[in-house]
Order: sequence, then C-alpha cells, then structure tokens
Amino acid sequence: MRLRPVYVTDPNLVDEPLIDVPNQWAPQQGIHLYHFPLSLDSQKVRQGLEELGVQWQSHPILLSAHQQFSPGYVRVNSRCVVPTLVIDGKVTTDTINILDLLATRFGTANQCFEASEEEKEFVNYWVDKAAGLFIEALTYGHVEGLKKPFPLGRASESGRSHQDKVDLLTRLIDTYNKDPKLRGAYEKKRAVIEATKEAMVAPGQMSAIIDATRIELEDLAHQLGSGQFAHGGWLASDAFSLADVQWGAVLYRLQWVGLQPLLWEEDSIISAYAEKLFAKASFQTGVVQWSKVGRKVILPTIRYKLLKAFGLSQDI
Repeated sequence: MRLRPVYVTDPNLVDEPLIDVPNQWAPQQGIHLYHFPLSLDSQKVRQGLEELGVQWQSHPILLSAHQQFSPGYVRVNSRCVVPTLVIDGKVTTDTINILDLLATRFGTANQCFEASEEEKEFVNYWVDKAAGLFIEALTYGHVEGLKKPFPLGRASESGRSHQDKVDLLTRLIDTYNKDPKLRGAYEKKRAVIEATKEAMVAPGQMSAIIDATRIELEDLAHQLGSGQFAHGGWLASDAFSLADVQWGAVLYRLQWVGLQPLLWEEDSIISAYAEKLFAKASFQTGVVQWSKVGRKVILPTIRYKLLKAFGLSQDI
C-alpha cells in the first residue's frame, strides 16, 4: 500500500534533482521561475521568493494544458514537473532544493530564514514531514462524500486525469522515439503517473492515505502546542522558517480541497497556526493572489489552446 508520494518512496523512477546546474536551454541571465499558479510546490517557492524580497521573472507552465511535457521545458527539467528555478542559466529542481538554495543565497542579506544549527535540524525534520504527505492523491483522489472544488471535479473520477496523462505520454514516447533524452524523460514520467494513479484508485487506498495524513497532523498539533508556536513563535523555531513555508501551502491545499473536516477540528491549534500563516504578506502575494482559477488558469489555458489550434503557439 502506497501512503507517500512516488518521488519520496521510489527515487530510482525519476532523474535526480538538479542544484545550480548549467543548462543551455534555460535563460542565461536573471532569476526565472517556471511554475503553475495552483501547483502546491510552486506556491511554496513563490512565497519563499516573496519572503526573501527577490525579484523574479515568471514563466507559467500550464499543467492544465500539459505544457510540462513540451520538449522545450523537458530539456530544462527532465522530471516534467514544476517548479524549476533558473539563476543566470543554472537550473535547480525539487522544491526543497530550490528553497534551500534561495535561503542560502539571499537569506543572510535579507535576514530571512536564519536559524541556529540546532534549529536547522528541527526545521529540516518538519520540512521533510510536509514533503512526505501524499498531497497529489489527496488533491485528485476520490474521497467518498466529498465534492472537490472546480476545476478538480471530474478529474478525481477513477483517476481520469492521470490516465489522460499516461495516454499523452505514450504518444509522446512514440513521437520522440529517436531522441533518447526526451524519450527517457517521458518514460520515467509515465511510470510515476501510473504508480500514482494505482495508489489513488486501489480499493481502500484513499482511506488509508487520509488516515496516514491525519496521524501526521496530530503530530503537527502536538508540536504546535508544546513548541515555539505556543509562545508566540512558529513551528520549528522562534522565527518564521522554511518549515512554515512548507506547511502553509499544505494546510491551504487541504482546506481548498475540502479535507479539513476530516483531518483537524475547526477550533484546533492547527487552525490558529493556519490563520497566522495565511496572514503573512508573502503568503498573500505568493499563494493567494495566484489562486484565482479563472484569471490565472482557465483563461490562459483557453488562450493557449486556441493559439495552438491555429498553429500560433510556441514551444516553452
């Protein structure tokens, strides 16, 4: 039974994440973020950038139009996922890597995300706890009696959204059969999506994932009640840390998909923590303002598909 993301449990299925690796296909000057407005990991990185006060150039990758599989993007990030950070032509992938790099490079000057060695170990512990939650399954998997918000709706029916991606990747593997880099990236991504879909649709699987998530949130509540948060601080330290960036996006997602009543009480300490997280200016700018589905997702997707139909769209 799979209770954690494929990227956590089966690292051999995917390419290793990159850290500051030169890439000829990436922009060679400036700070660039390839991201999707509603992507959980994109939300985390955008808040990190805002918290650090870093000026960055936005490159939306419309997952709703499967732009993460476009050859141009795959040559930058062979994992076929968002976000991807590019600084002066050097690529960093995986959200934890990206946030660590940003904190190291810009945190000291901005007095942000600083922590003692002892605190860093605790921060990393809670970062890993958040990253280990099976958020993709909780977002797209069918939960009995729960109506998912638009545009998830029908995507959660029998793994339909994931099967569509498997079918598309199968066609792309055939199309780019003579390009080893692209073919390999598509084959690995298809394997990840197939494993994720199986975890979502297997009988009893979603209930087990929810139960496992509830246990993690009980640990979170205990830490909040006994740690620095109870004395005016944050989750893993007195100062706002990368652990809080991780958990803010997670709690926001769980509320958005309607799972909060199944996972924690409305008047619990987790709700108080979430309220404090969501009130931060960096969260409002990096997460909330990008969560307007109509303007940030639906309209750009329609525009892209129309341009593509007329042969006017360009590869990422």
